Amino acid sequence: MSEAELLYSVQEGDKQIKVWQQDKLRWLEYGDELIQTEIDMIRPDYLPESFNRAMLSGALFTGQVPGRVLLAGTGGGSTARYFANRFPDVMGDAVDLSATVLDIAQRFFECPNANNWQLIKGDIRNYIQQCPSRYDLIVMDIAIGHATPDWVIEPDFLTGCRQLLTDAGHIAINLIVESEQGFLTQLAAIRQAFDRQTVCVSLSEHRNVIILAFNQLNHIELKPGQFSQLEDQWQIEFGQFYQQMLKDNPTGSGVI
Repeated sequence: MSEAELLYSVQEGDKQIKVWQQDKLRWLEYGDELIQTEIDMIRPDYLPESFNRAMLSGALFTGQVPGRVLLAGTGGGSTARYFANRFPDVMGDAVDLSATVLDIAQRFFECPNANNWQLIKGDIRNYIQQCPSRYDLIVMDIAIGHATPDWVIEPDFLTGCRQLLTDAGHIAINLIVESEQGFLTQLAAIRQAFDRQTVCVSLSEHRNVIILAFNQLNHIELKPGQFSQLEDQWQIEFGQFYQQMLKDNPTGSGVI
């Protein structure tokens, strides 16, 4: 294995944004050695990072490829790249506050900005208030420093997100867990905004917990035999994520 090579570095405010590559893997970081985005240069339709894959595990409950996706917090655009290559009919909008990050996503991470995908510079809080579109999936992956900003769990913001969802749509929220009590507060706010139609999945190799919150979804019983076709279609280990959900979510606490 070769040594990691620094491909690009730029200062934006108090962040040193860097792009690295080692063999076939390329990643984005903000000067803190935490990977924000990672892609496999040889496999454009695969997501190397487990938290990116976990954020798409709502397909376990819907059984559907979303028709339209909103990415709130683009990073390097790995999820947009994944959808554009694996499910080219999916339409998507990727919103990020930083023009620099959007530029890097296109130049170094093959993030699509044509055909069915568009990159939008803006504040997601304003976007959800003005957006005329509705989405089958919203992927909320926003951090300030090493924390999930408080406004992500504010009732008005969560209500606005829910109003952008189609009837069968859902949102995946990437929470950075700082303390057990803090997480329980975050989870309670999301569960209240979505009428308890939620499920959590924790990631052992990260301090992230993904919350899936559904607009309208009845309690369903999933069977492991259903997973293989979805796993082949998505190239995501849905069965493993489901087993973790069973550990993380008491029976009757949400959609499980």
